Amino acid sequence: MASTFIIGRSGNQPFKITADSVSNEHARVTIDNNGVWTLEDLDSPNGTYIRNASGEFNQVYKKIISEDTVIRLGRGGHHGCIFTGHQLISTPGDSYEFRNLKKALARQQADEAMMQAKSERNGWISKCSGMAAIAICALLGSIDGINIDPNTRYILIASAPIIVGLLFRNDKAAMAQLRQKRQKLIVCPKCGRPLSEFDVENMICPSCKAR
Repeated sequence: MASTFIIGRSGNQPFKITADSVSNEHARVTIDNNGVWTLEDLDSPNGTYIRNASGEFNQVYKKIISEDTVIRLGRGGHHGCIFTGHQLISTPGDSYEFRNLKKALARQQADEAMMQAKSERNGWISKCSGMAAIAICALLGSIDGINIDPNTRYILIASAPIIVGLLFRNDKAAMAQLRQKRQKLIVCPKCGRPLSEFDVENMICPSCKAR
């Protein structure tokens, strides 16, 4: 059955919006008979946005979405309103969004664990590179006709960990980006507050008490 929701401070959405950067009739969501969701901005002065896979909000004017899409009306923070499409059709006691948050958190934890393992492995490679340089110098020195100057040998051994470390210098930045992504994605579907693993596991926001 087709449904249309006018979303705003005076809209017909099933939840109240009071944020000052949200218009009275800010956006429209239409669910057609085939279950296709369409979000459309109604010429609002502060814009309509949807969150991408990296947790960033991109402005849209008319876009096919899903009930899992995170929508922001107006500016960020308490000046705007953030909600998922599912909130338009949810029923009291519905924990759909928190169940999805559990799945998202599991994926995030797996990505972080993989990055941590990679960083630790690369760290060991960097530490062992000095020993590898010693072994290579010893091997070359044992071959007739090859004579490595002691100063050159020292430079090779000392610089090996530095050179290998530079090859892996992006590991820390990649981990930091993953943690920033968590702060943007693992948030309360009602108030947008970042949630801890404990909050997600217990399916409750300590700030707005959403479940």
